[in-house]
Amino acid sequence: MGVTLFKNCKFLFAGADPKSVSTSHSVAVEDDRILFLGTEKEYYEQHPEKSLSTVIDCTDKLVMPGLVDGHNHLCNTLMNISRAFPFDYSHISDHMLTTIHDPYGWLTPESLYDITMTSAINALKHGTTTVENSTILPDTAYEAMDTSGIRGILAPQMASSFRLDSDPLNWKQALEKTKSCIEHYHNPKRRMSVAVHIHDLWDCMEKLMDGALELAEQYDTRFVTHFWEFQNAAERADEMWRDDGGAFSHYMKKGLITSRSVLFHGSMLREPEIEAIAGTGASIIHNPDINGTNCGNCAYVPYMLKKGINVGLGSDYGSLDAMSAMKLMLIVHNIMPRAERVLPYQAPFYAATMGSARAYGLDQEIGSIEPGKKADIITIDLKKAPHLLPLCTSLLEASPELLYFLFTRNCAGTTTSETMVDGKFLRRDGEFLDLDEEKFVKKTFDWAERCMTDLMEKHRFGEHYARIIHPDFMKDGDITWDVLN
Repeated sequence: MGVTLFKNCKFLFAGADPKSVSTSHSVAVEDDRILFLGTEKEYYEQHPEKSLSTVIDCTDKLVMPGLVDGHNHLCNTLMNISRAFPFDYSHISDHMLTTIHDPYGWLTPESLYDITMTSAINALKHGTTTVENSTILPDTAYEAMDTSGIRGILAPQMASSFRLDSDPLNWKQALEKTKSCIEHYHNPKRRMSVAVHIHDLWDCMEKLMDGALELAEQYDTRFVTHFWEFQNAAERADEMWRDDGGAFSHYMKKGLITSRSVLFHGSMLREPEIEAIAGTGASIIHNPDINGTNCGNCAYVPYMLKKGINVGLGSDYGSLDAMSAMKLMLIVHNIMPRAERVLPYQAPFYAATMGSARAYGLDQEIGSIEPGKKADIITIDLKKAPHLLPLCTSLLEASPELLYFLFTRNCAGTTTSETMVDGKFLRRDGEFLDLDEEKFVKKTFDWAERCMTDLMEKHRFGEHYARIIHPDFMKDGDITWDVLN
């Protein structure tokens, strides 16, 4: 692919350290990796033999590493239309059929492909170059992610308490499907990792959890799960495991939380639980938008960071984006009435880059602009971004950390001029090069109309696109095993 030079950047945010912010520097990319970081003059002095195939004039651009969305469901963009039916997120497991399972169970390979593509396009447009995708129909999801060009962490969802019409695998088949995905798709050097994903602790029997842990250890990949997201779920789990000192104590003893664990949300975790997690090396992915709109809560991130937990950032929803999550992360922790409040200005930037990258063991490859790392780079044309005022280069001398505040406070909705993944341009001058954005967005709007019509028809007759196999919050010994096959 030759050498590409991002020339004379007005702002270069190479990482989350204020010392890494510069002006008038350039970035050279050779093939799929970052070759050089410094002035243009220094580039020619150090690499006189390497001619340039592409030069991007960044005199009026902000250049930064591509964002890493640590938790998303690229296929769930239609999920929130189920709010049209009665639901109560304070008793989430009682409403899973309506709010979660029906929209998922309605999906087909064709609709999931189109919706996943649209969500990937949305992510790339708003600066995300790597996304974790908790999904059903993982082969179809992989195809869409691979075609889009985004770097991915594919996480096939597994559960035992329900089966979807669209993906009716039993628990053993789900484990086999995840194993197959790892063997066929897991190749972090080539844009795709695969994580082992149990959906949640209360809709998976422990035999499935054990199998998932063994699989993650066998293939040395991440073990991921939704975790302590809903108040009612945490309370019911505590009651179920009361004799073990509560649910958290039970799962710690079980070895569920380790350095390979990536825990989504953690919004109901209390200080002692946070302290215990800090000792395991597990990572937590903060999802401020969904926690606020669906759960009515917020993870205690300032305390997590104080105790040394690695915190990444996620959007959790296909039509949301990581930049908006950065802004929310900055704001909500100024508001929450807790002893530990306020975050360092650069904390959301770190969470959306190195924090999420580190959670998945990718921090040596992505998350910052450094020679030798993968070339996942985005640019923002400041001539077309009046909302990013008053960013100014004089702050590099006066208060460089303030640049993170000004960017993060105003970045929601920002779209990229250039998006590069693995050294390949997916966007140039604010347009996609190969992806037909309008086609996929239109198709997904059409799918939304069909989905809502079909859901209303099912609801009218008291029917669903999924079926319950065993109740949630049930110990293995209380499950009738013949229903699981």
